[in-house]
This record gives sequence, C-alpha cells and structure tokens, in this order.
Amino acid sequence: MTSDNLYQIMRFIYLSLAYSSGQKRLVRQHQEELTALVQRFQSQAEFRQAVETGLDAMELKLLGLEENGLRLSSRSTNSFFSLTLADYGKMLARSDLKAADVLCVHCAIATAFFPTEADLDAPVEDLGVVVISDIVDLLRRFSRAEAQLAADDDRFHSQVRTVGERIRQLPEDNPDSRRSGAGNSWLDLIGRVVDHMVDTGYLLAIQDMPDELEYRPTPAYQSAIREGAVYTFHLFRDLIVEHEKREAPATARQETHVSA
Repeated sequence: MTSDNLYQIMRFIYLSLAYSSGQKRLVRQHQEELTALVQRFQSQAEFRQAVETGLDAMELKLLGLEENGLRLSSRSTNSFFSLTLADYGKMLARSDLKAADVLCVHCAIATAFFPTEADLDAPVEDLGVVVISDIVDLLRRFSRAEAQLAADDDRFHSQVRTVGERIRQLPEDNPDSRRSGAGNSWLDLIGRVVDHMVDTGYLLAIQDMPDELEYRPTPAYQSAIREGAVYTFHLFRDLIVEHEKREAPATARQETHVSA
C-alpha cells in the first residue's frame, strides 16, 4: 500500500467521523474531496476493504454509506470515539434549541426505544423502529400522568414540573406553522430533536413508507443512555407505567359496568 493510499483511507475515516458527529461546516469545506472518496469506496473493493480494516482498528462500527460520507458509531462505551451524553449536550448547546424545551422530548424518545431496563442491554437491531406518532403518544401519556401528581410530590425537581407544565401548554401541532414567528408545537420540537439526533449519529432514519420516516437507535445512543441515563429519564418512564397501572383497574370497572 502506498503512502498516498494510506492518506486517502485516513482522510475518509476522519471526514466521515466529522460527518457522523454533525460537524457540518467541516464537511462543507471538504465536500468535493468527500464526494470523490465516497465514489472510490463504492467502486474499489480494495479501498473499501482497507477502510473497513481501519475502522476495525479504531473500534468504529460502520452503520451505513451515505452521500456525505460513512455513518459511523463507536463499537463500545469504552471506545475513544464513544459519544457521551455530555458530548451530545455540548452539541445541543450550539443549536437554538433550549434544553428546558426539549427535556421531555428526549425522555419520550428514550422511553420509546427503551421501555424496559432490559432494552438497554439488548442488541439494537432487535429493538425495532419508532415513528414520530409514537413519541407524541408518550408525551401525551406523560402529560396526563404528570398533571395528576400531587402538588407536594417531590420525585421530580421543581424545574422538571415546570417543563411538564410548559409541554401541556404547547399545541401538539401548530396549525399555522408556515407563518414566520409561529409558536412551537410538540411536532416542531420532536422533529427538530430527531433531526439533530440523526445528524449526530444517535438515530438512523429509514423511509420504508413514502409518507413516513422510521427511526432506529444506534449503538452509540444505546451506550450513552445505558451509561449516562439521567435520573429524569427513569422517572419519566416509571411515571407513565405507574399511572397506567393505576388507571387500568378503573378502566376495567367502567367496561364491566357498561357491559352489564
């Protein structure tokens, strides 16, 4: 292997890491070079094999080949390139999304993929897919459950209770979303968070149906949640389960009364 080939291999991995971590400015600066490397990866088996060997050496997992580079993820939580929740928080801080506005959205997304503790250790390919309506449904269920908590229930920090109140005040969808300056809605927040998670390699977007995207978690996202899952996520998930268990007997009594 020539030194030039080795340089091209390492450049492709480097730029693909930038692409996978959401470094859009860096990717744009080297777009022409990346396009040529993607074409070479597609057309030259020897180059592809060498790149894959390099990825193995760096403990990186190839999630897919995309127009702007390889979509990469760390193979384990202990990998040098493992993306942590702290890293993700820094990326989020560079956007115009406010952490308080999207806290419940992130908890709903995590709950959709990992409804039980065992799901945090399951192979990601066995976890299935999530669509936007699944996340909306979880926000709806959380909103109902949180609204029924007693005022002196201190399981959630007061700031989290404030976030729950804000979520209830937002519309699920913004009927005038085309108007400049229109307010946020659940669908707006979810869409922006999910797009950001796709850009940063936490989720994979799949379009099997023409009118709906499906999302799968990546090993990086599962590792980050498993190793750094915040207290609020567990409370969010447990509150929904607890509320629905409490509501189930009442629902059953109503159905029995109607049938009688």
